[in-house]
Amino acid sequence: MGILLVAAALRLLGLTAISPPGIAHDEVANWLIDRLILSGEHALYFTRAYGHEAGYHYWQALLVALIGDHPLALRLASAYLGLMGVSITFVLARKLFGWQVGIIAMGITAVLFFPVFYSRLGLRAIMLPVFSGLAAYFWWQSWPLLPQHKLVLSAEAQKKTIVSFAIAGLLAGLSVYTYMAARAVPIFYGLLAIYLAIFHWETLKQRRRGVMLFFLVFALAAAPLSYYLLTHPGSEFRIAELDAPLRAMMAGSLQPVLANGLKILSGFGFVGDPLWRQGVAGMPIFGPILALLFYVSLPLCLWRWRDARYGFLLLWLATAIVPSLVTINAPSTIRMINLLPILGIFPAIVIHNIPQLSTVIHDISTSKAKISTVVLLLFGIMYACWTAWSMFVVWPPGGDVPFVWQTALRDIGKAINDKQNGSSVSIGGWSPDTMDPATMQLYLNQDDIAVNTFGLESGDDIIHTLVIPNTEGIHDAFIFHPLALPLDPTLITFLENWQAERTTADTYTQYSIRNLPPIAPPNPAKTVFGHQLQFLGYTVVEDDLITYWRAVTRSSQPMRLFVHVLDETGEIIAEDYNWDTDDPQNLWQPHWQEGAIIIQKHQLPTGLADAYQLRLGIFDPYSCTPAPCHNLQTDSGKPFLLLPLPE
Repeated sequence: MGILLVAAALRLLGLTAISPPGIAHDEVANWLIDRLILSGEHALYFTRAYGHEAGYHYWQALLVALIGDHPLALRLASAYLGLMGVSITFVLARKLFGWQVGIIAMGITAVLFFPVFYSRLGLRAIMLPVFSGLAAYFWWQSWPLLPQHKLVLSAEAQKKTIVSFAIAGLLAGLSVYTYMAARAVPIFYGLLAIYLAIFHWETLKQRRRGVMLFFLVFALAAAPLSYYLLTHPGSEFRIAELDAPLRAMMAGSLQPVLANGLKILSGFGFVGDPLWRQGVAGMPIFGPILALLFYVSLPLCLWRWRDARYGFLLLWLATAIVPSLVTINAPSTIRMINLLPILGIFPAIVIHNIPQLSTVIHDISTSKAKISTVVLLLFGIMYACWTAWSMFVVWPPGGDVPFVWQTALRDIGKAINDKQNGSSVSIGGWSPDTMDPATMQLYLNQDDIAVNTFGLESGDDIIHTLVIPNTEGIHDAFIFHPLALPLDPTLITFLENWQAERTTADTYTQYSIRNLPPIAPPNPAKTVFGHQLQFLGYTVVEDDLITYWRAVTRSSQPMRLFVHVLDETGEIIAEDYNWDTDDPQNLWQPHWQEGAIIIQKHQLPTGLADAYQLRLGIFDPYSCTPAPCHNLQTDSGKPFLLLPLPE
């Protein structure tokens, strides 16, 4: 119970306020899929967000339905699974090696950074070790641990064996619905069956019906998803972005895979996962002491490899690392997530067999046994403190973590929640037409706040778009942008001319606008595009073109603005594109509220010196495949406007 309490503390404390320091796009994408489920859309495999197996999402959607649209619901789904994983390690290790090894392995899993980290993220990977670990436990419920248990089975025992094998097969089959690293689970059981057929044939023959039932249930449970993926080969296109070592191996070059193997081996005790988004970059899976014990356990397991328990551990270890072995960025802890059920067992069996700490040696004195227990407790406390320090102090500000987990948007959300109800807000961000609106929905706890989002164009390092929220009937309007995303100086000048009050916080800048003057471009217009967006006019400032727009209604479709600078013959001499883009995951979100004013500064590489007129319009970027793009019609039925340039 004490171990579970420590495990719970490491997995639950500060879950939404401290670490992680915000919400990552992957977590937001998960929530969007959860909302699809709650709205009645069901699938075995969701193609959004690079493709997701459905199992975790149904579990997470349940918590969203119970708790609400809040980061806590997303993260609790993983925290609960992580705690289940700690318990599963105990029952599996106890089944294999006795309760002492079970307690030690459980304690290691409870405090190790690797399992704690993934238990705190609202991501699906943590579900895999729960199902695969339970499948392994039920397998061993049916398999004898000692030679004298091999041959004598009563009718009742045979029935229990059959049932346990069936449950194991069902759980193993369901594991493929959790995370893509589960593709290694059938490889493991295939190799395990071959190993048992060679070295434990008599036992396997006696339990052949149960083993055959295991594989039959496994295949039937996994068949629907397997069929879907086979008939929709483009669903997992994310894998094609990662599997360069696998493709090299299939082409005859083993060097990338061998290099990954060395990195993975060293990742247990020397240099770990290189990505901050997957933990403290470079931190090995084990600290120095546990790493030494792990490396010592490998020759111990190899020495005893004919014992089915040790053969099981070695085969599990070998297959669990395969997803990282054949992909980039090794050692990737998230792709080796299936190590978790057995990871703590390796050092635990060494600890248990060290004479000074072992209860196997029966003549050890009571005083020495007590000292050994105290040493183990202190050791566990030390690791728990190290993990807490790494999780709460080192990782949140490290590397690209504040960017990936959108710490600035988290802080902006806190600032908005402190505003009075009914505020009107615009927020600059990195993904204004896809992830930012959904992110702010999760952060904000006021339903009557109208939020607009705007942001960067690809390749830019400053924001050239400014969205002024609707100020009608509003006391104050607020504009926020992260410090890492500065506004174009021309747009800042506009805000200063409107006497906007500027406040700078640790991660963002805020502008407060009261009594916004009328927006009156020098070259006015009143054309409406697609019944959604009104073109108010334009101006030229020092050879830069600035256009003005007003949202007639809340945006209901993706809109991409184009401006073509034409010469006297009608040829394009410069062009500029802004706003929504074609997102491959189809994650577009409405992001402009009715009455919002959009001011766009256009980046024209050749300026306007040789320009004769402008061609301006809006198209749906999602309509461009296949071409041609679909332009939004003006209120006069035209696909674009031709505008003269001022003298």
